[in-house]
Amino acid sequence: MRELMHHWKMVITIGLLYLSQGIPMGLAFDALPTLLRSNGISLEALAFAPLVGIPWVIKFLWAPVVDNYWLPQLGRRRSWIIPMQMIVSIALLLLSILTINSQTALAIVLILAIASLMSATQDIATDGLAAEFFQGNMLAKINAIQITGVFSGFFIGGAGSLLLSGVFGQSIAFFIMMLFPIMSLLAVIFLLPKDAKLLEMKRAENPTKASLLNMIKRSPAVTLLALAVLSAVTAVSGTGISKLFLNDNGWAIEHIGQLGISGGIITIVLGCGGGVILIQKFGLWSTFITGLISGCLAALLWFTQSHGWVELNIIVVIISTLLSSIATGLTSVVMLTMGMSFAAKGEQAGTDITAIQSARDLGELIASSFLIGLVAKIGYDYSFLLGAMLAIVAIILVWKLSKEA
Repeated sequence: MRELMHHWKMVITIGLLYLSQGIPMGLAFDALPTLLRSNGISLEALAFAPLVGIPWVIKFLWAPVVDNYWLPQLGRRRSWIIPMQMIVSIALLLLSILTINSQTALAIVLILAIASLMSATQDIATDGLAAEFFQGNMLAKINAIQITGVFSGFFIGGAGSLLLSGVFGQSIAFFIMMLFPIMSLLAVIFLLPKDAKLLEMKRAENPTKASLLNMIKRSPAVTLLALAVLSAVTAVSGTGISKLFLNDNGWAIEHIGQLGISGGIITIVLGCGGGVILIQKFGLWSTFITGLISGCLAALLWFTQSHGWVELNIIVVIISTLLSSIATGLTSVVMLTMGMSFAAKGEQAGTDITAIQSARDLGELIASSFLIGLVAKIGYDYSFLLGAMLAIVAIILVWKLSKEA
């Protein structure tokens, strides 16, 4: 705690950056499909909404560029962070002006795609800044702040924007979302400590040429990439279509938003916080499998409700949300702990972490888009059941990998 207080300026700056980066993610993966559906957009069209998150999946392609090129006047990481945050702020302002309907749906998706691209690019620089500045025990603490920040931003942008849209309207909701990247931008400009700026200059004197090939050559890079995909598929299996299911069963947008915020708090407190404790007591693999099992159970519970075996009621919905939120937190804290530790040992932190995160986002994007599209073909019940089956496959594969490790 004393170390965090000693570096409080850097901690606040990093925390705000991760928080603001999660906003577009939450809007793209969580809020946008529900908002579009509530405005009459068909399920078939909604299958393409998660594709807004594609930049988070393929950002590994330009991660070496972010590591290798910058403006000396701004520094290695600030050269990317500052302009990216400015563009994200402008994009969210434009979204607050537009009204969501069938005529503006394409424009909204395109604007959010731009915000997602900028935010994903900034994430490369932010991860590099954190991994290069903090060492030893501080790395684990910053990792916890990273998880909390990103997930807080994700649930603010997702469930939070749904709640605000239901209460105040979509324009005010998006305007409030814009305030977060502005705050992080101001922190980078005015609060970033001098020692962080000096470190950027020192790193720039003899930079190592970053490349994806260098990352793949290092062990256990391939294993980490595979685990990232598996963890994301399991997380989506219980949550990817649950909000759409509730919306189509008469739940109000604000109530779905409240449920999502509750799930976000559970993810951060019990999932991420509990994950740190479980890792210390039982290790990474046991914690990972626990998260996968929780996600599988959540998907099965959603199946029993959608299939009519269990009546849709608030108690069962809360239990389903609890399990899926814990699954998301546990699997995420394990993957980020593995990824940050791996990147900190190399000389291209931004590229290394980005590759692992992109693999996780790829699994989430594919699973989310696939399940939403499947709903239109076979219904919610069998889509939830398939999600549970995918989680079981992930559990078996991770168990085998744990035995080989």
